[in-house]
Amino acid sequence: MAGEIQLNSTSFASESGGTITINNATLASAVSLSNHFASTSEVQGTRTTFSGSHSDTATTINLASVSGISAGDYVVGEGIAPGTTVSSVGASSVVISAGLDTDSVGIAGGEPISFYKADKVLSPGLVAGGLCRAWVNFNGTGTVAIRSSFNVASITDGGTGIFRINFATDLASSDYSIAQGQHSYSSCTRGLFMSSGSTSDDADIADPTVSGFWVKVEAGSNSKYDPSGACISVFL
Repeated sequence: MAGEIQLNSTSFASESGGTITINNATLASAVSLSNHFASTSEVQGTRTTFSGSHSDTATTINLASVSGISAGDYVVGEGIAPGTTVSSVGASSVVISAGLDTDSVGIAGGEPISFYKADKVLSPGLVAGGLCRAWVNFNGTGTVAIRSSFNVASITDGGTGIFRINFATDLASSDYSIAQGQHSYSSCTRGLFMSSGSTSDDADIADPTVSGFWVKVEAGSNSKYDPSGACISVFL
């Protein structure tokens, strides 16, 4: 007996004599995600603050505003475990799926808290500016060794305290931002800096390139040293 196959109440295929024929245009319409992409405001989330103090393990959160918050939204804030969602929304409060965990300290009033839709697809165009384009965790003592990384092909050892981070894939622009830090050093009063790559203690800062950049690690009085651990992240 001839029949039809439906998806989301839309018939996208028919059957006759054991043969199923799919209507590609109708199928595309039935599974369209056009209404499910997050808007810019939804990517940014709904931001508000705690109203009054809250004790550890609390699941009812009083807020300065509940406007724009819905049941099922993800909750992000101090003392809130990843994956926590909104169970219900009241006139001035929400109930969350897991209690606060602040090591018995609690949360003071005025602390920020954010809510994000859980049923939206992210468009790359809306989040591209906040993506980490490359990162690396490396040991700079002896032979430089990369512990873990993303989009970092290698590290050039330019001498004591001098390193060049080489990207695996060039970035679209050299106008990126770098976050960096290193393990503590007994007499370290300075830190890790962008550098020209010169072995001189007074090396000038050089502009990064699309293929990588130099950094210099200094202790006190401009003396350089090789850190046992350094972490660098690149954003564009």
